[in-house]
Amino acid sequence: MPLPMIHFHVAVNYVDDEDVPASFLLGSIAPDAIHMRKGTTREHKKQTHLSIESSGKSFESVQEIYNDHMLRNDTGEWKWFVRGYFAHLLTDYFWLHDVYKPFKETAERDGVPEQEIRRTYYKDTDQIDFTLYKTKLWTPRVWEKLISTPVFAFAPFLSADEVNFWRLRTIHWFDLLCEEPRVEPAYITNAIAESFILKTAPRVKELLADWDRRCPAAGQDDDGRGIRNARK
Repeated sequence: MPLPMIHFHVAVNYVDDEDVPASFLLGSIAPDAIHMRKGTTREHKKQTHLSIESSGKSFESVQEIYNDHMLRNDTGEWKWFVRGYFAHLLTDYFWLHDVYKPFKETAERDGVPEQEIRRTYYKDTDQIDFTLYKTKLWTPRVWEKLISTPVFAFAPFLSADEVNFWRLRTIHWFDLLCEEPRVEPAYITNAIAESFILKTAPRVKELLADWDRRCPAAGQDDDGRGIRNARK
């Protein structure tokens, strides 16, 4: 599904480019921390992503887990982490239907061999992520937040160590760990990615705002302030 810069871009747009909470950024990449676990399978990833692909458009089962986790900690940082985690899941869901499925259908019509489709997908999306990383004015600010954020477990699905290791991997992905493809995306273009982000951020925000209204604990931090004022 979408790579970290897409999730960060949705997070930045979610708060209208204001001071995005650090733990919200961490939550927005946390579900993929499952890749830090040895012997990970697709079933493990389905678990950390709460099987959102098959949840249906109402997301009822996912919303129940959201409510449960919001009740586990009263701090604003925790609530923003949870909100980021579920923003990631919703973004993945919309990407699957709006971007990935059309990409795969087009690639198949073009005669791209099945074993090459995955490689083609990641060549395009890796390049898009590098382009976003290098061109967005908010990248340095997001990286400062990612470096300083407190780390949380997402029990029972992910440990704090797994989330932390994924955070560190993401921090150093673009400067140390990955080589830029330096290609012109063939199927999933920068324009497609930007259009997706502009459309998806308000959809995610509207859904989570509705969930928050249905879960009173989501709207208060430990000082009783509205959670949206907790810019930690």
